[in-house]
Amino acid sequence: MRKLMLILMVLLVFCTLGLSKTKITFWYAISGTSGEALKTLIDRFQTENPTIEVEAVYSGKYADTAQKITAALAANALPNGGVIPAGPIFTGPRGNYAILDYMLKDPTFDMSDFYDGMWDYAKYKGKICAVPYNISTPVLYYNKELMEKAGLDPTKPPSTWEELLDYAKKITQDTNGDGTPDVWGLNMADTAWIFKSFLLQNENDIVKAIPKNEDYDIVPLFDQASALETAEYWKTLIDENAMPVGLHSLAEKQFLGNTLGFYLGTSSRIGTWTGNTAFDFGVGFLPKGKRLGIPIGGAVLVLFPASKDQMDATYQLIKWLTQPDKIAEFAMKTGYIPIRKSSLDLPEMKAFFETKPFYKTAFEQSEYAFSYWHFDAMGTMDSLIVEVLEKIERGVSTTKEGMKWLQETTVEEIEASM
Repeated sequence: MRKLMLILMVLLVFCTLGLSKTKITFWYAISGTSGEALKTLIDRFQTENPTIEVEAVYSGKYADTAQKITAALAANALPNGGVIPAGPIFTGPRGNYAILDYMLKDPTFDMSDFYDGMWDYAKYKGKICAVPYNISTPVLYYNKELMEKAGLDPTKPPSTWEELLDYAKKITQDTNGDGTPDVWGLNMADTAWIFKSFLLQNENDIVKAIPKNEDYDIVPLFDQASALETAEYWKTLIDENAMPVGLHSLAEKQFLGNTLGFYLGTSSRIGTWTGNTAFDFGVGFLPKGKRLGIPIGGAVLVLFPASKDQMDATYQLIKWLTQPDKIAEFAMKTGYIPIRKSSLDLPEMKAFFETKPFYKTAFEQSEYAFSYWHFDAMGTMDSLIVEVLEKIERGVSTTKEGMKWLQETTVEEIEASM
């Protein structure tokens, strides 16, 4: 009897070991339709991988998540991984390139199937320390009804800076005669991102990395003539009544309220807005300057240090989420850019483009996608861009004074962060 009990206990131990799970915590900074799409994928991953338990936690908006990760680093209480904005800032500076080690040792992970510009978005000082994921680019949303009212062809949105200015001026109207336009031609919510788009299109790469003693110095390029020209174009949009002063926080409401002709903003709105507006709108490439230049935005997948079994499990989740068919599914549900080239060749994606041409427009911009490497003061730099644009728009600063201040202050902030 004792032998039988012993055998049963041994069998029970083996069964328990066989069913034991590795639990990981995974934070994600996307909500709404996008968050639901990600959560659906994670649930399916768990079904297919019963030995891994994923505690998926919505960590708040981008700024909130960045603050939480900073606090977690200080308290040594990091999650195992997640979809994190500015992810390379929280891995690379701390010598955490574990995700790169996993990918290089994994012959089934095809890094060449990702767009180069998207890998740049996952680098810290030139070295990969994250995996691109919910990547977006700014696109042109245009109100066909307002274009037609202004005598413009609603099937031909502006494709150049000159046309954008001209068309926006024609759409701007003071319909109630109170002396202030209540219909505007152009606006955007994320002024820093759009201004960087304009810089890229004017052949200015925003910052450059200069090699220095096996490291790199990050140097802003706001003192170049191309940057000043970009700021002058921005001021012209204001001076010629194509864009309102200081109303950028209302840009989305203006567009959805049928009082804005052109909205420049993230491609991730395509999934949210399609079929949900009271007017017909279209989606196009950003109007170009001297070239097409599309800055990358969004968040990346990161892997934080933990026990080997937890890191293995987290990498397994990251790898699963970035399989071509999973990327295609996520992109089709959200409007984020497919980060893998092979995703675009899938039959379901081709069929999707036939019925959803707006998405195709956004995805085709990937060919012109650009990103500079992450650096510690990049968030501060964006805040400075917002500040100087506000001064330029209101005439508090000239474009020349503003760009000089932006250059000098950004340099100071970069040096202080080193």
